[in-house]
Amino acid sequence: MHGFRLDVETHIITAAATSVQNLTKCIRGIGIEIDDLILEPLAAAEAVLEPEERLDGVMMADIGGSTTDIAVFKDNSVCFTSVLPIGGYQISRDISIGLGLTFEAAEELKKKFGDVTPWHGEEPEQDRELTLGQHNVSSHDLSEIIRARVEELVRLIVMELPDKDYAHFIPSGLVLTGGGANLGGLAELSHDIVRFPVRIGVPPALPGVSDALCDPAYATSLGLMLWRSRNSSAQTPQAKGGIRGFVSPVLRMFRQ
Repeated sequence: MHGFRLDVETHIITAAATSVQNLTKCIRGIGIEIDDLILEPLAAAEAVLEPEERLDGVMMADIGGSTTDIAVFKDNSVCFTSVLPIGGYQISRDISIGLGLTFEAAEELKKKFGDVTPWHGEEPEQDRELTLGQHNVSSHDLSEIIRARVEELVRLIVMELPDKDYAHFIPSGLVLTGGGANLGGLAELSHDIVRFPVRIGVPPALPGVSDALCDPAYATSLGLMLWRSRNSSAQTPQAKGGIRGFVSPVLRMFRQ
């Protein structure tokens, strides 16, 4: 074919060189070599998104400790990324301040009893006393504190979308993953807020990997393994062995 002009639409992600250099220096300092650098939400997406979702249009949000990382996929390509400076830390801090607890107790309380299941008023909400060590708190008070922050976070996630025609732009809806996605009732509450499909992204079982890691909190970790297996062009023994060849040395490292 003959032509005079070639156009391309691309999504470019940049990072501060100093931050990248400091990170790679720390990792190499503990004896681990780096093959590649991958944006966190792209790695998590490898573990929790279905091929059909990537093709039709889907938004993924990884709720981490201090940030929520967002990626939007359309036509099997990433078309938008963003990072919100809000995560599980802010939820635990709200609990700590609201209930007068230490941050460590608030974090444990959130992980053990955190629930944001929406209440639609059909019947009175059951309030019960939760006990954690020497602390006794109301389940209603805990849920209200968490729910307020989660509602804010979900709205901020959706506001990041570059196209407000949700039904057309992301027909597959929103996938929530990361450690913060383990809150009970999160998918139901999010659906009530955004009014389009919402599900929790759980990594699949992988050969040679414990089923205990099939948890949203490990989406990025397992996604890195899958990325390495699917996208590596280096013909190392690990690459030739696929995911099993890569996972085995990683597991040996953790056993040490």
